[in-house]
Amino acid sequence: MLPIVHQVFGSLLVVAGLIVLPLPIPFGLIMLTIGFALLAPYIPAIQRLIRYMRGKWPHLDLHLRRHHHRFPPVIKSTIDKTHPAAPAE
Repeated sequence: MLPIVHQVFGSLLVVAGLIVLPLPIPFGLIMLTIGFALLAPYIPAIQRLIRYMRGKWPHLDLHLRRHHHRFPPVIKSTIDKTHPAAPAE
């Protein structure tokens, strides 16, 4: 039941984030980030996107690894799966 809730809520956040993205306040980016984090454990294409972003922007990768212990288990597993040096599935 929880994976379905994650996928529905993550999809809604991504769609809403894309709609709100042009606003001057960065709510769209926040919504997109949370939506992708909820969808990533279930969708390999999003995992590849996150892996690419972490490889392209090492500062992002550093922050994710630094705060790894603070996230819920589903996000921790996504951070581990999308490490730039991890083999792609």
